[in-house]
Parts: sequence; C-alpha cells; structure tokens
Amino acid sequence: MPSRIARRPGPALLLPLLAALVSIAFALPARAWVEVHVAGDDVRLAIDRAGAATVEHKVTLKISGGPLRALDIQGVDPDAELDPGSYAAPLKAAEAGSLASATPVALELLPPDLRPREDGSRRPAALRARFDGRGLSRGVFVLFFRYRTDLMKRGLIQLDGPSARIAWTGPVWDDGYDSARLTVAIPAAPDEPRVDEAPAGAAGEPSAEGALAAPSTLSTLRRSVDKDELELLRPYTPKAEPIRWAIRADARAFQPEPTAARPGADALGRLSDAAAASPDRSRTLYLAAGAALFALYSALVALKAREHERLARAAGALPRPLVPIPLAPRAALAGLALVAGVALELLLRDGTAGAALVAAATALAAHRTPRPERAAAALRRPGKWLPVAEAEAFREPPRVRGVYLDVSTHAGKALLAALLAALGAGVYAAAGASPYHAHLLALDATALLAIFCTGRLAELPADPAARPVAFLRDVARRVRRSLKAPASAAPRPAAKAPAGAAQGEAAKGSARAAAKAATATELRVVGRLRIPDGSPDADELRLGLSPRAALPGFVAIEVGVVYAPGAGGSIGLPEVLLRVAPGSPCERAVERLAKSGRSSRGRRPGERVLAFTPRLPTARMTAAIAAALARAVSAPPAGAAPTRPQGAGAPRAPRPRNKAASAAA
Repeated sequence: MPSRIARRPGPALLLPLLAALVSIAFALPARAWVEVHVAGDDVRLAIDRAGAATVEHKVTLKISGGPLRALDIQGVDPDAELDPGSYAAPLKAAEAGSLASATPVALELLPPDLRPREDGSRRPAALRARFDGRGLSRGVFVLFFRYRTDLMKRGLIQLDGPSARIAWTGPVWDDGYDSARLTVAIPAAPDEPRVDEAPAGAAGEPSAEGALAAPSTLSTLRRSVDKDELELLRPYTPKAEPIRWAIRADARAFQPEPTAARPGADALGRLSDAAAASPDRSRTLYLAAGAALFALYSALVALKAREHERLARAAGALPRPLVPIPLAPRAALAGLALVAGVALELLLRDGTAGAALVAAATALAAHRTPRPERAAAALRRPGKWLPVAEAEAFREPPRVRGVYLDVSTHAGKALLAALLAALGAGVYAAAGASPYHAHLLALDATALLAIFCTGRLAELPADPAARPVAFLRDVARRVRRSLKAPASAAPRPAAKAPAGAAQGEAAKGSARAAAKAATATELRVVGRLRIPDGSPDADELRLGLSPRAALPGFVAIEVGVVYAPGAGGSIGLPEVLLRVAPGSPCERAVERLAKSGRSSRGRRPGERVLAFTPRLPTARMTAAIAAALARAVSAPPAGAAPTRPQGAGAPRAPRPRNKAASAAA
C-alpha cells in the first residue's frame, strides 16, 4: 500500500487567507442607507405693516432606511433670521398636537455658494437642519421651522398707487408633491387681497416664466378685524423648481396707523409731544442720562476710596485698590467704562463688548484686603494684665460712624437698597421692550456690589481688644449653661432611706450635699485686659474662668482669640489656656486631659500652661473645652468622697457577689 506524503500549504492557500486579513483590517464602517422624499410643504407668511414677515414651514418627510441626521433646504430667503424652537415630530403626533415624541432641530444658514449653476444663474441660499440625538428613523415626520425676513427691504413688496404687489418664492424641493399651500396674513385694510393673475418673476417684475394664471391657483379669503388671511393652493408642484407666489393687496395695509388725538389736548400739549418725539430731544436725554450715570458712579468710586483709606489708616493698614492707579483717573475711568458698557449693551445685539466694559468698571471700583503696616511677627511691648468686671469687659463696642458705602453698616444697607431699587426700575422699564437687554442691565448690578461689598470693615486688621467681645460673651454663656445642667438634677439615693428620725437626717444630709455640689460648679467670669507699658489703650482681651472651689494648684482658665490674616479679612482662632502649679493636685487631676493639649511655661516662675485648640473655631467647641476643664479642676464638696473621672483609664469598683459582701462594703 503506497504511503501518503504530507504536503505543506502552498501559495494557492496563503494568498486567499492574506487577502481576507487585509480586507478585515482595512474595512470601512458600514453607512446606513437613507432615502428622503418631501410629501408636502405648508407655508404661512405673516407680514406686518413695516413689510417684515415671519415664515413658518411645515414640511412632511417620508424617510426610508435611516437614521436621518441632517437635511439641506435650498431656496430659503437669504436674509433669514432663524428663530429657536424648531422640531420634528411623527405625523400622527403632529396631527394630534402632541410634542411628547418630538425631536429638537438645530438650524444653521450655510455659507453662500458662489459657483454659478449650469444656466449661469446664482445658486439660492441654503439652510441645514440638524436632528439632535439619534436622528429620524424610518417613517413619516413633520418638520417645523420658522425664520424672519424683510420683504420691504428686498423689494418684494411694491407699492403701486392704491394697491401693493407682494411676491415671494418658496424653497426648491427635489421631489414633486401635490397640494402646495401658502397662507398669507397681512394687516386688515378696506380692500380685500386677491391672487395676482399677471405674470411675475421671482423679484416681482413682469416675466414670461412662472405665470400665475387664474385656474392654476385656488384661493380662500378669511377676514377679521385686525388681519386678512389669503390661503393659496396649487394642485401640483414640479420637481426641482421653485414655487413663485404673488398677490395683490390694499396699499393701506402697509401704512402706519394714525395716532388718535387725545381728548382735550391743546396746542401746548401737541408741541410737547412733538418735541418728545424729535430725535434731537431723544439724543439730548440719552446724553444727559449718560452724564448723570458717569458723575454718580465716579463720585461713588472716589468716596469709597477715601472712606476705605481713612478706615485702613486708622486700623494701621495700607489700602490696596484692585487696580493700583491714582484715585482721580481711576474714578473717571470707572465711570466712563460703566457708561460705555451700558450704552453698548443697549445698542448692540451682542452684549459681550458692553459686559467687558462693565467688568472693567467693576475692577476699577473694587478693593483688596488691606495689608497691615507692621509685620505680624513683630514683638509687642511688655504690659500688665488687669481683671475687669464681666459687664464692663464684654459690652458691645460702639459702632463706627461715618461709613456709608459698606454693606455691613445700616447706612450702607439702606443706600445699596435704594440704588438697587433704582436699577430694578430701569430693568422693569427695559423688559417691556427687550427682555434680553433687561437681563444685561440686571447683571450690571455687579458694579454696585464692587463698591459696597469690597473694602468692608471686616477686612480691616482685627483689634484684639474689641473684635472678640461677641465671641467671648457667647463662650461664657455656653459654659454657664453646660455647667448648670448636671447640677440641677438632685442625686438619687443608692439604698432605701431609714425610717423615723434617721430618714429625716438622711434627707437633710442629701440636701446639703446637693447644695455643696451646685456651689462647686458655679463659675466666676471676669474679663482680662492687657495694657502695654506707656499706652492707655488695651491691646488684647481674654475671658477668665475660675470655679468657686478649685483644687490646690489651680491658677486660671483663660479663653483668648488669635487673629490670622486671610483673603477676606482676619480669621479668629480661639484657644483655651489652663494655668496650674507644677506637681499640684490640680495638675494631677488634668493629667489625662493634658494629652490633648500642648504644654509651655507660664508668665510667672513655677507656673505651667496647658493650651487647647478646638477642631473648628466655633463658640460651641471652645465652650465645651472650657467646661470640661472647669469640671476637672473643681474641688469636691467637703465631706464627699473624691471621685475619679470616668474614662478609659478610670478603674471601676468591683461588683459585690452576694448580699453579705454588699453589707460588708
């Protein structure tokens, strides 16, 4: 039997395999097949007395395949101003008036194509409709879009004596469809509009092309008090050809309505109305308003700079305007930038340039946080600490007077509210004519906020003898309330009280123990002022706390506030200090609490200071630390057994196993 010889795959097998791999590697993504047919276009042309028109299209699209991402529409008006709110909805939903399944449409005018067509004519303007999301799938949809055009400026409305001729050309569709419809709405006039039976071209001039004969266009007229609607209907629309429409209307429909004379108006009133309507007087009023705004804002900027400089110098700091230039040109430039910005916002369609100038005026009026003249690390002069009564030390300091451009003062709040009310009146007046410009004017309030909300009193360097008054008063109130809570409840007896006289003696003893415990938790609160040598004014204020009955070795509990410079002013950082004698029972009592603070030497020889800082610089956390220290250093009442603090390291008494052991204990 002949043996079989194994053969290797030859070139005939390798070449097809290599071709398959190359085709897979360089394969392009498959593109969906889309076919679109236009089945109808209902157009509504609403024309006002000035000759400007709003064009609304309802285009019926039949889509095969899909999805359809975009659609180009040829032959729209070249001066079209697109309105938002375009959408595409399924035919059944559109007929039912439902927009639940509508797809938003983004419109954009394509750049003009300067290449001539085959017949030498210019290509029409084109509009592209982009469908958001996944596009339009297979089915029948209605595309709704709208834009504005000026027929009078383009010469499509020609006044010919008592009548006016209106000519308009619709888009060019690649498909022919039945029942082309156009509804023209014009202002009401004595003579009714009608179809123009004379031949007309695209521009309204007589031409042999596109003649509109009477049998080819059907019309339906609907008249009302304020407008006339003429509905035109064509039986068929040819492929790739524009539809030219033309009607005749009363020329009085495009004339402004006469203003009714006011009853009782005299010659003086008519003269004043004419003067108010004259352009020269309007220009004078605008210039006067601009000059008043310039003077007001420049004066506010200058007064704010003077006021802030006076307060900063008194607090030992250097004023720092955001734009470091001399005051006179800074105030003038701020007023000029604000007036120019508001004028550009009202005159231009785009408010970017005006907003940029208003932002420049805001920067010229703003101030940064003042910088202290002396360094923060400079050593202060030696002085003495003096105790002051609580009512005298923590009374409210007098308010700074003569500050009118600071929102933290009553006068500043009132003045800012008045200016914002005036601005609100202007915004309300502008909203009737243009909501867009009204919003721009409302945002211009930042120019006022730069004056009243920067360079405030809170941004000045803090006075350690006056700034912490409210904070320390709140801490003292919270410490008192915390220490009174446990002492208010009378202790319950652990065993049954004896009968007879023994029961009365036990009740008296428990009452005396409760009174002693309440007395032990009471605090003496004083203020501690530091007076530098050679100066009549204090440079620091602290809160002094002292239990009425303290352990031996206790010196004082002090609550102070250290102020650190920050971006928006000084930041208060509270600190609680416990002063004890080294090796005393008071130091041993707070040994467990000392692990949470830091230790240092005191003012006097033989004094130790334990400093505690709350996690957050709040009065509640600071008072909690001070109350815990006050409880720890309080001496137990006379005759009471000393109690150890409850904690992780505090031993517990063993629990007796039986009644005999309990009686022995």
